[in-house]
Amino acid sequence: MKMNKISWLSAAALALFLCACVTFTTDAYRTLVVSQQSYDATLSAMGDLYREGKITEAQKDEAIKIGRAYKLAHNGAVASLAKYEETKQEADKNAYAQAASTASAALAKLIAYCRPFIEKGVK
Repeated sequence: MKMNKISWLSAAALALFLCACVTFTTDAYRTLVVSQQSYDATLSAMGDLYREGKITEAQKDEAIKIGRAYKLAHNGAVASLAKYEETKQEADKNAYAQAASTASAALAKLIAYCRPFIEKGVK
């Protein structure tokens, strides 16, 4: 089951890069959905590891803390994209791009923190 989560995370990351672009907005929403699914799978795997006694409460809490930073950034990107979709202004498109970049960096930080625990827990 754990390996399945790792495989799913890898597939989700690959889908992030291979999604067919219909429009900027469609592609942006797809990217946000995939990043949200990656977040969900990562924290779910960490929860499993915690329940199995393979990580400490402090390690679980750190993952949750980093995850909260991602959620804030993700929600900001969603709001920015909604504003761009409403206005179609280049400034709002750029604001979304900046917010999406921030969310991406936050997700990368979460995955980088959790990956060693997940990989170790799978073996």
